[in-house]
Amino acid sequence: MFVKGLRRVSAALALAAAGALVAVWPAGADVAAGEAKFNAVCAECHDSADFEGEDLNGLRDTLRKISQGAITHKKSVKLSEQEIADLAAYMASGGK
Repeated sequence: MFVKGLRRVSAALALAAAGALVAVWPAGADVAAGEAKFNAVCAECHDSADFEGEDLNGLRDTLRKISQGAITHKKSVKLSEQEIADLAAYMASGGK
């Protein structure tokens, strides 16, 4: 009986973890593409590790504002919504 209950708890934890990952990584975000874009556009001045654990929505909002020129940035950067999603996912991972 104890083992059966333990299996249920383990299954519930696995589902919760999977749900948390879905909440963190938006559908369609490509971390590898985000890494390539980060290395091409951002790495000259920024370290991806500095963004580890940052709020994904906050990162996307900031990247969108930089792309739109609403936030002053050293370089003018134009990003598509897909590039914003990819970059935010990569940055939030801390480059991992």
